[in-house]
Formats: sequence, C-alpha cells, structure tokens
Amino acid sequence: MATRFHLLIWPSERAHPSQIVQSLKERTVIFMLKNLQQNRQFPWCQRMLERVTLPSTVHLHGPFRVCQRRFYDLNVWSEKKRREKLNYMHGNPVKRRLVPSPDQWPWSSFRFHYLEDSSVLTIDRLP
Repeated sequence: MATRFHLLIWPSERAHPSQIVQSLKERTVIFMLKNLQQNRQFPWCQRMLERVTLPSTVHLHGPFRVCQRRFYDLNVWSEKKRREKLNYMHGNPVKRRLVPSPDQWPWSSFRFHYLEDSSVLTIDRLP
C-alpha cells in the first residue's frame, strides 16, 4: 500500500512489538530517502521528496516525515481472529484496486501462506 503497511507478528520475549515496528520503519525510511535523494533527476522522485519534506519550523526529528509517529496495534488471541486479519491484509490491495487478485501484490504474504511460494517473500510460520 502506498500509505501504510500491515504486519502480523509473533514477538519474542527479546523484542516488544513497538521495537519491531520502530526498527522496520527506521530501516525502510532510510532506504527510501536515500534512493529518492540519489534519483532526484527523475521528476517523480523529486515530487516524492517534496511531499515528505517538513517546513523548517518543524525540524524536531529531521527534515522529512515519511511515517506517522504512532502505530496502531491489536492483540490477536485466537486462530479465527488471526485468519480474519490475514485475509483482511491480503484483500486490502484488491479492495484498493491496486491488483485484481491478492497473489499479484508482490509485498504480500499471500503467496507464501496459500501457494507455498517463498520466491519473493519468506516468512516464519506462526506457532
């Protein structure tokens, strides 16, 4: 999705969900900004940089804001709820008309879970 990501995780005792999300967002934003800045010669990269650039009066944590500061979590306690959330996540790109079917969204776990295809995305199975 262009404006969000959904994540279904089973955190270990060593990492809290907020630490996992923070690390993922940090690494993703650094990668995105680096690539956009290196490719400013392309108009769409320049436009994207302009969209995430903060006014000079708001530079508390840097000149760019790519992600929201908070994330919204939901504890999943049953197999039924896990499947519901997974189906929601897989159906979201279809609902947004980005692809005609969930298996065509390359950043989805659909192919891994339902087609046993780990060529694009390999994930640990939930216990």
